[in-house]
Amino acid sequence: MTRCPLDAWIEARTGVSGPDPAALRRWQIESLFKIAEWARAQSPLYAARLAGVNLSSRDSAALPFTTPDDLRGRAHDLLCVSQDEVERVVTLTTSGTTGSSKRIFLTGHDLESTLDFFRRGMATFTGPGDAVLVLLPGRRDDCAAVLLARALEEIGVRAVLSPWPCPPYEALRLAVREGVTCLAALPSQLAALLAECPGGGIARVDRALTSGEPVSDSLRLAAARAGIEVYAHYGLTETGFGGGVECQAHSGYHLREADILVEIVDPFTGAPLLPGADGEVVLSTLSRVGMPLLRYRTGDLSRMLPGPCPCGSPLPRLGPVTGRIVRSSGHIRIQTPTKGTAQAS
Repeated sequence: MTRCPLDAWIEARTGVSGPDPAALRRWQIESLFKIAEWARAQSPLYAARLAGVNLSSRDSAALPFTTPDDLRGRAHDLLCVSQDEVERVVTLTTSGTTGSSKRIFLTGHDLESTLDFFRRGMATFTGPGDAVLVLLPGRRDDCAAVLLARALEEIGVRAVLSPWPCPPYEALRLAVREGVTCLAALPSQLAALLAECPGGGIARVDRALTSGEPVSDSLRLAAARAGIEVYAHYGLTETGFGGGVECQAHSGYHLREADILVEIVDPFTGAPLLPGADGEVVLSTLSRVGMPLLRYRTGDLSRMLPGPCPCGSPLPRLGPVTGRIVRSSGHIRIQTPTKGTAQAS
């Protein structure tokens, strides 16, 4: 089993040797407060929200949360750069998002950071000689699917970007014609492809990256029966698409630690929780200067998996998303099964 290649990338990006989990956390907290100082100086929303916060305390729990409502109603007030520096505005409703669309502003630096993560993350299970059929939605410049295809080509992997939309029969035809060895798809797309091939495999495909929706155990089993190993990705539009990816051990998501700080908090009180406890995933972007997000409440229910990974990485991983935290009219409820879960039999 190969150690997750994200570790070497994190070490190179942060300068933290190992990377040692405790030292990396200290680096992340320091980076968080540097970006908080920048945001307070540049963003109208953060200037007001952080006005009474002692940023020299280095206590992440002292920072107020950012919420999806901020991105729906006050996205421009989160901007820390001029509109001229924005290269991509994402107004996107995915199968994992409910309610009105959120607006995310990304600079060229943000997009390059995502490409960098995709290059290293995909190296976990692809390499020269592979051909990846990218079925993920969207074909606009700098959308997740296009960025992923570009990143694959840059590491010597042939990317086959399907038409969008792409019905299952067309995807199967492409997989055969192009000699595809790996898929990049929504779990629901993978389930539809497997349903077209009952009892058999999908051409030469033996791996699949799933993203955009949680992947169910039944889908993993159905894929395994077809000779396909599933590698799940966790990410949000809010993170600039990339967030975390499984390694060959399939023991949680190895996170994009050089760019993102992940916390798990009590969904009712907001208090930080210990590793292993179920709670709400809260994300902070550490390297994004255009539209930084500080302690963003994702609404995803998960937990941090403590201890080293069987692949050899010493870093904790994010566990699977097991539910959604829904806030409405002052009430909070936990919604399961998880959003957009695809099934296959």
